[in-house]
Formats: sequence, C-alpha cells, structure tokens
Amino acid sequence: MIELKQLDIATNEKKLISFLETHQLELTAIPPQKPTDFSLAAYDDGTYIGGVTANNWMNTTHVSLLAIDKNYRKHGLGSKLLLLAEQFAHEQQAEIITISTQDYQAKEFYEKHGYKVFGQLADSPFKGTTKYYLEKRI
Repeated sequence: MIELKQLDIATNEKKLISFLETHQLELTAIPPQKPTDFSLAAYDDGTYIGGVTANNWMNTTHVSLLAIDKNYRKHGLGSKLLLLAEQFAHEQQAEIITISTQDYQAKEFYEKHGYKVFGQLADSPFKGTTKYYLEKRI
C-alpha cells in the first residue's frame, strides 16, 4: 500500500537526486556530476556589505544571489562580484550562466553585463511584480 508522509527536505532531496541521476544516465549515457558551489563575501573594515553565491552543475552555472548594501552600490562592487562568479563559471567549464531578478531589482545591471532575458513570470513572487530569467553564453 502506498502512503504519503513528511520527510525532511535534505533526505528527500538526496533520494530524489539519486532517482534523477539514474534516469539521466539511462536515457543520455551522460554520467551525473555533483554540483560545485561558489560563495564570496565583501567586507568594509570587518562589516559585511554584500556578496554573491552561485553553483555549477554540468555546463551551467546559476548565480543564486548577488546583493550589495545600499550604501555601497554604484561603485563597481556588484560588477566585480559578478565578474568573479563568471570567472568561477569559466573555471568550471560552464557554457551558460543563468540568473533571476525582479523588475524592481537589477535587470538593467545584468543586461549591461551581457545577459539576455529568456523568460519572465508576471505576478511572481507577489502581484504587481515580474520575475525575469536571464542567461549569458560564455
């Protein structure tokens, strides 16, 4: 008899990834690879002022988060962090970098750095905003 029950997310994700990796290998003959993480923080005299996180899986790096304290914006720190994430992607032999942002955040910033919108979702994560998905081929 099949039953559905709660399972902690870490255990559940580990089991699901195992199914997906097996399926990938069976259908594509491409062996699974473990993701590689990247995390870099910026400090000013010991005070945290921003950072970037990303992960690479197969040929794609996804920049998960990039944010700078509002008092440090417009001085090139965001660009520097993004370029370091792109360097990480290059070192991982990624061919694609993806990122998402809200319409009130940094869409133009990413476009200035060569990213192109490949999708958008209106009213996400709340009504009245649009989430943009961007990519850069490297």
